[in-house]
Amino acid sequence: MTLTIHTEEDDQRQMTVTVEVAEERVQKAMRNAARKLARDAYIPGFRKGKAPYQVILRRVGEETLRAEAIEDMVQPVFEEALEQSDIELYAQPSLDKVEQDPLVYQFTVPLAPTVTLGAYRELRREVTEPEVTDEAVAEALKKIQERHQIVEPVERPVELGDLVSLSGKGVLLPKAVEEEEKEEGDEAAEETAVAETAAPEEEILFDEEQTELLMDADVLFPGTPFVEELVGLSAGDQKTFTFTFPADFDDEELAGREASFDVTILDVKSRTLPELDDDLAKQEGSYETVDELRTSVRENLQKQAESEAKNELIEGVVDDLVADAEIVYPPAAVQLEIDTMVDSLKSQITRSGWEWEDYLRLQGMDEHAMRHEFEDTAVERLQRQLVLRQFIFDEKLTVKAEDIDERVEERLEDFGDNDELRDSMRQYFQSGYAFEMISSEVLMDKAYERMKAILTGNAPDLASLEVDDVAATDEEE
Repeated sequence: MTLTIHTEEDDQRQMTVTVEVAEERVQKAMRNAARKLARDAYIPGFRKGKAPYQVILRRVGEETLRAEAIEDMVQPVFEEALEQSDIELYAQPSLDKVEQDPLVYQFTVPLAPTVTLGAYRELRREVTEPEVTDEAVAEALKKIQERHQIVEPVERPVELGDLVSLSGKGVLLPKAVEEEEKEEGDEAAEETAVAETAAPEEEILFDEEQTELLMDADVLFPGTPFVEELVGLSAGDQKTFTFTFPADFDDEELAGREASFDVTILDVKSRTLPELDDDLAKQEGSYETVDELRTSVRENLQKQAESEAKNELIEGVVDDLVADAEIVYPPAAVQLEIDTMVDSLKSQITRSGWEWEDYLRLQGMDEHAMRHEFEDTAVERLQRQLVLRQFIFDEKLTVKAEDIDERVEERLEDFGDNDELRDSMRQYFQSGYAFEMISSEVLMDKAYERMKAILTGNAPDLASLEVDDVAATDEEE
């Protein structure tokens, strides 16, 4: 045996692999290195590749030849050590140390993460099916009407519902200075307080040469008289006014604050919404009647509500899984997740027409600093992926071939009766990235249904479950 191998695992799923190489193997590697040098070097008196080993040894020196051999052996020795030790590589290893006489390599090998979930089958939570209200449908239909609205300039005062172009400025007034009790004789503190409040910085809400606003009091600073102050003004009118934001205003930074506005009306436009009828339905899409449009809107809202409810439930369960799980992973796993995040951001930046280096310069950081900034998020993402995959494994959830076929056929319904297009898309969904996407989607649907069953106390007994023949994809992207 030419290798003597010692392994030791730490508490972070990293294996230290120490490999001692027999001297006869080193000598053989030195001869191979000499032959390689002989092929590339010109040695007087010998054709290329024909110089004897001893000649090469004298010419380059034993130290150089040994160093060449040691470098050449790193990869094959490492691979052989992994195979003999039955170690499964999870991420890129590192060569930490090389000793000579005898030759010893020391590697750090990242191992696959391990996850032990807590008593997640004891989780209980009320699960309600989402319902779409008539009010939500009416609101969606109104947005469709607004997309087809007729907007035209008018020479009259501003009314509710108008689109108004204006210029001006809105600022938050300084916060009221609260009187604080000061110790007698603390003049320095009093002078400091006066200096800090003498010239407060102006907090700007908006400062526009021209901006267009919809006169809707439920949308524009709701709960304030902002819109009311503008109603009745005409193009060319200027007005200054102040008001105080309600104490319960949605934006906590504005709640209870006093604001001052100085605006000039530039022009006024009326909006005329089309009737909600069959003509509008035909304009909106392939609908013949407004009832068809209304049905489609309700169905789409229902799908959206179900998707949001599904994501919310999964996120909540994963939160619980992470909180009660024992998760051990090598540092390299976090770096791999950061790699994914950086690559994704690079793709977004490139698609936006930016150069990556220009983007980093604009952010005031280099890629190393950005990777450090991503670290906390990467850890959270990694932990959530790991517990979800373990949940899927523990629950014996898989994706069968018929599951894929069924989901593909559902997707093909979107392509109508065009048989040629349907056949083309069927092939597309049955391979490559599209196949992985469909598989992951089906698997997540199964995970969602199992989570609901667990939360409501209706989960099947694990002992009675069998893993399907077709393995599931374990990716959650």
